Amino acid sequence: MKSLVVIALLATPAAADPLDDFGFGAGAAARAGAATATAVGPEAAHHNAAGVALGDHPAVMIGWGFGHMGLEIDGEDAELLDPHGTSIGIAVPVDVGQGWKIGGGVGLYLPDQFLARVQLIPATEPHYVLLDNDPHRVVVEPVAAISYRDRFAIGAGGSVLADAKSNQIVFDVGVVAGEKVGEAALDIEMPMRLAPMIGVWGRPHDKVRLGATFRGELSLDLVLDILANVQVEGVVTGDALVSLRAANYFTPARGTLGVAIDPTPELTLSADLTYNRWSRFDAGLADLRVLVALDISPPLVSTAQPAPGFHDTINARLGAEWRRPGARTNLALRAGWGWLQSPVPEQTGLTSFADGDRMLVTAGGGVTLADWSPWLTRPIDLDLALQWQHVGHRLTQKDVDLFPGQAFSSGGDILHAGLSATVRF
Repeated sequence: MKSLVVIALLATPAAADPLDDFGFGAGAAARAGAATATAVGPEAAHHNAAGVALGDHPAVMIGWGFGHMGLEIDGEDAELLDPHGTSIGIAVPVDVGQGWKIGGGVGLYLPDQFLARVQLIPATEPHYVLLDNDPHRVVVEPVAAISYRDRFAIGAGGSVLADAKSNQIVFDVGVVAGEKVGEAALDIEMPMRLAPMIGVWGRPHDKVRLGATFRGELSLDLVLDILANVQVEGVVTGDALVSLRAANYFTPARGTLGVAIDPTPELTLSADLTYNRWSRFDAGLADLRVLVALDISPPLVSTAQPAPGFHDTINARLGAEWRRPGARTNLALRAGWGWLQSPVPEQTGLTSFADGDRMLVTAGGGVTLADWSPWLTRPIDLDLALQWQHVGHRLTQKDVDLFPGQAFSSGGDILHAGLSATVRF
């Protein structure tokens, strides 16, 4: 697995979380991610931490997904990288007696190409600020929970991410006595950051389940100070200091309410409503400062960027699952729909963020090998999910007095397919 860091000047970061975009586990993804009230076992490590204590047996989920980013800028391919990677979920419930269970679990997403892709694109260049990089980072979410008699559960954990902070990045370059010289010293820390995750679940009625989650704000912050010592005899001697501050993979604080209803033993209907606090995305633009002490004027160059002005959003997701039990094999069909608001404001000024409201349509199915003894002693789930996200077309027109002729259009479609297998022990 490779790790790629690309840093460009006068730039903007990526935002959000790949598991928010495409779901965690094919079963939940096929229901448009409306899983706050239904997630049990490994899928619950992301969708609702309380659910890791609701299963009957330890379980491991392994999945893989591939997406195609068919988005456009001015009618041309936006050239976004297609996301693909592996999901791993683990849930270990333990019965401690008197109707109580405790559980621990972890949710992981490992992109195939990168550990974390940090690509800072010029703010004036039209680009998809929420989709450039966010599908291409590792996700780590450890959780723990406690439940009582399949009626109530509460769980907590965190989403973990590392910053990139430079202690020392120094380059000595120049020409001495006609010979090129160059040395470098590199010392970078990666301090860990944790966004809290809290989930509660309850069954007030045999046919009704309720869930609620809260996740804190998280971002990967770049704090890089690069010093270049330049010495070219008879030409120029001095220092250049480049200071860069930026936030990447910003995931807003969010709260979700979920409900699931079982009209019949074979049918489950679920719904999620999520509030995302995007207005806290104050560090949406890179702060770049360059101090040049080479007898060159001006000695200081800095960026002056406007506030991004992102606004809070509300997302709605609906899901349905129909099950048909068999003698040895159970079948399931799933479908879902979602409406995901864009937090990006109208781009009439200097910045050119492309985005639009998204409509999400999903479908899928699953097979549970329920009773195949003596070959299988525990059920195995095999699930498939297909997703279509339509990013609404938007024509962005600049303030004609300040930026004449700089209008652009954006929109398109995202396709994603995922497979997962869940094994119980």
